Amino acid sequence: MILFSPTRHVALPPEAWDPGRVRTWLERWAAETLAARDRQGWPMHPRDADDSDDSDPPGLLQCLYLGACGVWLALARVAAAGLCRLPASLPEIFAQVLEDHARSPGTGERVPSWFLGESALLTFCCLARPDAQRADRLAEMIRGNRANPTREALWGAPGTMLGALFLHEATGDERWAELTRDSAAALWESWAHDEARDAWLWEQDLYGRRVHYLGAGHGWAGNLYPLWRARALLSPEQQAELRARTLQGLDRLAVIDGDLANWPAQTEPPPKLLVQWCHGAPGMITSLRHAELPEALPLLLQGARLIVAAGPLAKGVGLCHGTDGNGAALLEVYRRTQDAVWLERARELAMWALAQSEAERRRAGQWRYSLWTGDAGLACFLLDCLDGQSRGMPGLDSLW
Repeated sequence: MILFSPTRHVALPPEAWDPGRVRTWLERWAAETLAARDRQGWPMHPRDADDSDDSDPPGLLQCLYLGACGVWLALARVAAAGLCRLPASLPEIFAQVLEDHARSPGTGERVPSWFLGESALLTFCCLARPDAQRADRLAEMIRGNRANPTREALWGAPGTMLGALFLHEATGDERWAELTRDSAAALWESWAHDEARDAWLWEQDLYGRRVHYLGAGHGWAGNLYPLWRARALLSPEQQAELRARTLQGLDRLAVIDGDLANWPAQTEPPPKLLVQWCHGAPGMITSLRHAELPEALPLLLQGARLIVAAGPLAKGVGLCHGTDGNGAALLEVYRRTQDAVWLERARELAMWALAQSEAERRRAGQWRYSLWTGDAGLACFLLDCLDGQSRGMPGLDSLW
């Protein structure tokens, strides 16, 4: 059984891990990115414009996913590594990003979405410099999005509840714990048993379709992520049920061939097997970062072997659906196992992703100024590879 489409991947000549070349890339990317900045951010890359559903996509975006917020997060990490200097303090930077977003939202209107809307921006502002008014606005936004019918991370409660989680982890304030429980309760209420597959699934009402997605970007894995991260805030009964449903679903939904495993993009036919963070084994691995499930490790290792077997993605760089996102999953396996082979494999993907980034830079004449679809995400991945550690997915597991 073929668990991935070879046409979606490329065979590139292996390159030895070169930390000097990686640091040089990071310094150049940061310097040129800061120099290219407009007062309100960075222009959209032609490939991101081509992927946009909007016939006239905005030129400047502020969001976490592919806007200024995500680029600044990456630049802050590069600055913390001593490879660049920020032009202002983080409180000043994120306050300006929020102001620019409020003036001209990339989605056309102000929406809660963690990735594309306002909740991440408010969270970053509150973490950088506490502000009661912004905290109230964020709390209102999280509460109002609890029952979003998409039931997935991009637009729905699995994304916006991260604001409450980050602030509860930072402050210990019960207000944020209660908001986390409230969003978790909404997810729990919509979690239904699928008798045909003998697994607990969520139905997504997304872009005019009703579908059961399984990946990190839009479905099952992405919904499990905040529940496991908030596990200590759940009741003992919920904790036990979360464990049982996760193990059951991992097993029932997996497609296995020998020592390789993958998970389809959705339960509905035709089957679509991708190897990306948003759909497939990489996102399944990273979404269970906070899940203490030793029983699941053999299956997750089969998913990691698939990532290695498939090789770099033809799409190039991008945490969401690119080579560095797959490398981040291998770093997560290294964190779990402390087996150095996974760090080596992650660094192999890092060198391939670096080469893909440089080739696209020459082709387009600009960097792809985006955390989740471009070079800012690659910068975060390369820093983790340099340090020999996984900080998880930037903007989800860790910030600056």
